[in-house]
Amino acid sequence: MNFEKRWFGFALIVFAILLLQNCTPSQAKEKILPKKSNFSHSEQALIDEYKFIIEEQFELKNAPTGMAVAIVKDGKILMQEGFGLKKSGTRDSVDKHTVFRIASLSKGFASVLAAQVVAEKKLRWNSKVKDYIPNFRLIEDSATQVLNLKHVLSHSTGLPRHTYGNLIEAGQSLKQMIPRLEEVPLIAAPGRVMSYQNLAYSLVQPMLERSTKMTYDSLMKEYIYKPLEMNDASIDFESLMSEENIALPHSSRNSVPMEQQDDYFAVLPAAGVNASISDMAIWVNALLGHHPEVLSKETLKPIFKQNNRLPKNNPWARNWGGINSVGYAMGWRTIDYKDQKLIYHGGYLNGYRTEMAFCLEEDIGIVVLSNSFSRFLMQSVPSFFDIYNQQKIESDSTKTSLLEN
Repeated sequence: MNFEKRWFGFALIVFAILLLQNCTPSQAKEKILPKKSNFSHSEQALIDEYKFIIEEQFELKNAPTGMAVAIVKDGKILMQEGFGLKKSGTRDSVDKHTVFRIASLSKGFASVLAAQVVAEKKLRWNSKVKDYIPNFRLIEDSATQVLNLKHVLSHSTGLPRHTYGNLIEAGQSLKQMIPRLEEVPLIAAPGRVMSYQNLAYSLVQPMLERSTKMTYDSLMKEYIYKPLEMNDASIDFESLMSEENIALPHSSRNSVPMEQQDDYFAVLPAAGVNASISDMAIWVNALLGHHPEVLSKETLKPIFKQNNRLPKNNPWARNWGGINSVGYAMGWRTIDYKDQKLIYHGGYLNGYRTEMAFCLEEDIGIVVLSNSFSRFLMQSVPSFFDIYNQQKIESDSTKTSLLEN
């Protein structure tokens, strides 16, 4: 009887071993074999090196509380990934659908929206502001008569820098603030000088609304969000606060969570967009011409053309070594960086910091979203293009060497 029990037990063990051998090879291979990349060797090397830098910055505690990065090349999304935390003191990690306020990257959405409405011939770049905003006036009548859509989007209205930023932060509405522009002395005639604005830039909103008979929110959804399937994006405070997957803003000094503020939602074209890195990966690909059914290159061309050349010592440009020239187009800065022409913008608002740049000629772009400030963020975009350009040099050198041999 004992022998039979032993034999039965032995038989069960053998059976179990055979069963495991027959069932696990594919699973074992899955664990052992590296996952095959869909990217070329150079693309994968670019991702790996940039990701290494990000992770190194987190280890050195030189990174923000949380950040998300998208990299695109030739229509492919090479990276759309989150790093760090949505809220300090938790384990709640940033992912590709985590929503951030994108601050002044919103200005690029406004100029693209305007370009689409111009393409439909509902507006022209030289359409006068006074024709779309009842009783609109500047302090000088000559300026009132000529101020147009292009002046608004290129920050060349003639108004001083950041006119009535105090009223925006005090919570006044666009309707309340616009009539007060009549009180402000001008620094130049429209079109002559670039002077960065949030309130004046948002004059585009009533112009778009009156010419299309649609609200700005509806225009964003119908012209951009829905057709591009930017499913996490919104453009109001209520939508932001209803998000469960949201990166909370943090103070710069000690990375303490801040209260979510509703200021600057009064100036939607200047700073009203909320979006995830998944949305922004789609967005930069659209700007590079990979969604022609929504945004054609011909439609986008005017907004990327430089209107005003700027001094190279602009505060925002100090983190870019090797700049040949800088300027402003419509909703976008233009940079000649080491002979590479880039379209760029950054944003900062209530604990959020954002950076974005792309090169039309080389079909490559990067977006960085974060929920606190860090020194690394200021270098995040130039560092990326330095890595990319160095890899190009090494690749060209290798090809030359092979041809010579």
